[in-house]
Amino acid sequence: MLAPAGTDPLDDTDVTSSPNLFFGQNVYALSTNKSVVLSGDKSKGVAYGVYGFPNASLSDVAPGDYSVQAFMNVYDKAKRADGSVVSVRFPCGDGAPGVGGYGTPITSIVNVTVTGAAQTVDLVLNNVTESEVFTGHEIGGCQQGNYEDTEYLKYVKIRSEVLSAWWGRDVFVGANVLLPHGYNANDTKKRYPVVYAQGHWPAGKGAFGYPTYLSGAFAEAWDSGTIPATNTSGARETPKMILVTFRHENAFYDDSYAVNTANLGPWGDAINEELIPHLDATYNTIPEAYARIQQGGSTGGWESAASVIFRPDLFGVAFSSYPDSLDFHRHQDIPLYESANAYVRDNGSFIPSIRTFENDTEIILATVAQENHWELTFGTSTRSIQGQWDVWNAVFGVQGLNGYPLEPWDKVTGEIYPGAVEYWKHFDLAYHITSNWDNAMNLGTVLKNRINVYVGTGDDYFLNEGVAQFQARVEAKGGAGWANFTYLEGKPHGGIYNLMDVWEYLELLQTWVSDHAPDGKTPLTPDLTPKSAAGNAFSHIMAYGGHEAALARQAPPQINGTVATVGRWDPGVVLEAQWVVADTPLGNRFTVQQASLLQYTLGRADRVQLWITGTKTGYATETRKSNVVRFP
Repeated sequence: MLAPAGTDPLDDTDVTSSPNLFFGQNVYALSTNKSVVLSGDKSKGVAYGVYGFPNASLSDVAPGDYSVQAFMNVYDKAKRADGSVVSVRFPCGDGAPGVGGYGTPITSIVNVTVTGAAQTVDLVLNNVTESEVFTGHEIGGCQQGNYEDTEYLKYVKIRSEVLSAWWGRDVFVGANVLLPHGYNANDTKKRYPVVYAQGHWPAGKGAFGYPTYLSGAFAEAWDSGTIPATNTSGARETPKMILVTFRHENAFYDDSYAVNTANLGPWGDAINEELIPHLDATYNTIPEAYARIQQGGSTGGWESAASVIFRPDLFGVAFSSYPDSLDFHRHQDIPLYESANAYVRDNGSFIPSIRTFENDTEIILATVAQENHWELTFGTSTRSIQGQWDVWNAVFGVQGLNGYPLEPWDKVTGEIYPGAVEYWKHFDLAYHITSNWDNAMNLGTVLKNRINVYVGTGDDYFLNEGVAQFQARVEAKGGAGWANFTYLEGKPHGGIYNLMDVWEYLELLQTWVSDHAPDGKTPLTPDLTPKSAAGNAFSHIMAYGGHEAALARQAPPQINGTVATVGRWDPGVVLEAQWVVADTPLGNRFTVQQASLLQYTLGRADRVQLWITGTKTGYATETRKSNVVRFP
């Protein structure tokens, strides 16, 4: 990183605001007294191996004074249970920052004057970062953290059997549990509903383990058990509920998205089948679907909706605020199923990613291209960790032949690969519901009135578009009112559901539980929580998206008569063909498309083969050979 002179490069690394210049490349087998060279070469661009932001080449760094520092994200090699092998960075209780996380080798900050002429800047990796958030020594070390309990806030961490088996190493999952005022562990007859608050990694000593928008005043009221009087209401008792957030940072992001995926592994099972039963056994919960509420915003908005949609047998209702795209007809502002490019529209304009409004005028802060190029400086093959686009690729996509997520588009050019996008439909929540509307899962009946979604029409990340697409598709099946949608005109990203007061909101959740209890006005009956409605089974995910599925997608070229196919390859692999006769290549290699059919026109020949060479960033270059034929 090159930061303005006199500043710490880690002070601001955000794509929309950072004044830094970022450059990164992959490094292999680095050890003491070995050197790494990051070099600029305009003629070769990113193909030179150095990914830069906002400019691709180090040669484009403007003359001036900079504070320069280097960081190395150290990858561990992991062989997963399906046989795939990846090198990734496992976080250490710090929320998985994209750079500078616990255990990162770093250099000292060096002040440099860039002259504009060729010059060399020497940096030495002479230190390692320490954890600023975790100093405990319990089992599992810093993985998923763990912190000091208070009277009502408890920190829980367990070893996940399913994740440990999948990753071939100990993997833990944690939770921050906020108990209600007056909670008595010995009074097992007094039991409480649970609100599962989904979202990004919660700082261990943040606002009582709950989302950070809940202030110290909330904590004081919760501790006292009394909500202070206001101009509109008198003092009243705090809701008697257990509030839970999860700690599930992982090798791809600060959050697993709380579902089973082919790249991150069975995080959905770890949370739903291991952690939640552990919490039910430890605390006085009501272990029934009607008393389990899912809620969250943004990433947590998608997770809360997905948790209920995939597991209506386990959870009762979702209150989802400004969620990540519920329908991939609009992935933020990208018409993912119809577009040829994720970065540029047909008219040549760049597709925006982040916006704000000033005096009702929309101002674009970053484009999809800029954010994806920024992520590349932190890690190739979807390993930036802090990159939002990368984690979507990891969660929604399948494994590529190289073991890493099969990216839906070229990270440099934005060219969309429809074959890769097709696999995303398994995580398109509108598609999942409508495809299972009236079959054995019966989601049209099971999920009716259990999905509540709020978003502002001025959402910073255009997430209102995905909500509108989701609404259109489910209402085309179930009619208006099948689910509850709220759009607040001009409101941006953020806030509690429907921008309610926090206590009003928690009382709304408490009322939902009361109404849907067995003795409530509209009980959530067993026919609405059947096991048959459960989706996102890990075995199913792996069958279409794991390592064996990636191998099954491949095929060598094949000559049939005088017509040859080029074989089957992962989307994005660039192919070159070569005819070979009697083990001797004929002419130069020529470019072919993946769907090409080649006609043999060379006349009589013995021992004819077609060789196809495939190349793709992050993949080993490979040459596949067809069957051998003879043309008399």
